[in-house]
Amino acid sequence: MTHGIGVLLLGAVAGYWVLERAETHKTALRPVGRLLGCLVIVVSVASALCALWCPTGLSRSGKGLCPFMPKSAPPAPPQIP
Repeated sequence: MTHGIGVLLLGAVAGYWVLERAETHKTALRPVGRLLGCLVIVVSVASALCALWCPTGLSRSGKGLCPFMPKSAPPAPPQIP
């Protein structure tokens, strides 16, 4: 689990690097870089927090509140012989 969180935090660092690189451009690439960098940071940090929150069962129901957790599989349809 900690390896995945470490990779997600490295993703946040990469998003910050994209933000820094975007500031050096003066063309239309600057707003695209800002948006992409912010998106990478937000998704990485949110996913890392979710990975920490969900397995510990800190929600009131004990099931976790993470939207990235897999849902239980629906029942299989009956097989026709």
